[in-house]
Amino acid sequence: PKGDSVDTAALVLADVKRQMAFDGPVEIFPLDLLPAEYRVDYQGLSAIAGSHQKIDGVSIIQYDPELMHRPIQFISVVAHELMHARLDGLENMVPGGAGAHELATDLGCIIAGYGIFQLYAADEAGWSGYMSQNSRAFALAVFLNRRGLGQDSVSQFLSGRCNKLLARAFKDV
Repeated sequence: PKGDSVDTAALVLADVKRQMAFDGPVEIFPLDLLPAEYRVDYQGLSAIAGSHQKIDGVSIIQYDPELMHRPIQFISVVAHELMHARLDGLENMVPGGAGAHELATDLGCIIAGYGIFQLYAADEAGWSGYMSQNSRAFALAVFLNRRGLGQDSVSQFLSGRCNKLLARAFKDV
């Protein structure tokens, strides 16, 4: 990507870090992937949207540069990967242990206030990530309910399908 995309990614990361109150060192880089028009999918489910690793005490987040064309998905991926940094070292402490780490990461994003991004981005991308869309909608409904907010507070930011999932979830809260 051009320098502007890398600069935009760094600005988004800074905003997400601030909103998550995370002050650890983090660097962000695009993954070295072919542009979308040259990729062959073959209906594969193994595409990598982002990754997190820690090197010498610094969290390194990498992202698919094509996500820069889909801002909701990009923010969702940045939040997810940054949540890995927040949960670093706690992998065995969450219910389910290390095997449930990705699930705990998605749930952590919702708890941190990124539930709208998580729900909408997964719907927009056509996959649900580590949580089912029903589970993600339920977690968002619980999050909103505990803050005294209803579906109307977020409905304008969600697709019709996401709003239907959230409405069903609110009935179970």
